[in-house]
Amino acid sequence: MYQRMFQYVKDLLLSYGDEAGIGDFPFRKRSEHIKRVFKWAERITYEEPDIDRDAVLTAAIFHDVGYSVPYNGLSHAENGAVICEKYLKENNFDAKFIDLVVYLVKNHSRKELMTDRNVPKELILLMEADLLDETGALSIVWDCMSEGNEEIQSFEKTYNHLLDYSYQSMELNPMITPKARALWEKKKELVESFISHLKCDLALDDGELTGIRL
Repeated sequence: MYQRMFQYVKDLLLSYGDEAGIGDFPFRKRSEHIKRVFKWAERITYEEPDIDRDAVLTAAIFHDVGYSVPYNGLSHAENGAVICEKYLKENNFDAKFIDLVVYLVKNHSRKELMTDRNVPKELILLMEADLLDETGALSIVWDCMSEGNEEIQSFEKTYNHLLDYSYQSMELNPMITPKARALWEKKKELVESFISHLKCDLALDDGELTGIRL
């Protein structure tokens, strides 16, 4: 079921040319982001009580499909909700299930709702899965590949870029559920450790050769 959904979404993105890269980063692919968000959703919803797990996983697949629609005045989340609803209805999913998934897709970008106790837990989990992607190790790789595209390159310049992006992006933990918060903290520790070691390797530690710290 999920594989068919994913292929449907990927084909739509390809038809619009959205698989050529995201923004100024040719190495980023929308469908790859979707696949990773789906995997994060699987991880953080596993054995999570009192939720509709299928709804979260389905919404993870459709959450960015709205980028396949040429600009029409609506957000990608709103366009994605329309596409998602059409697909689910055509494939005879339950009406209550459709309503929940469409709601999740339509609201997944409203990250301010993460602290709203009145929103369904399914929406919190979907937004957490979305935010967990391209952080930690993958963020470090992204920063390095981004710097590799620059005309002027240096190790120290890349180090400073990592401080400004990968390090800063992990400073505050926006996760709500315990499992997602723990995952974020592990990612943060990895980034801090990598940057600390890089600082030492580049001899940017003001001559302090004992201990590794930011």
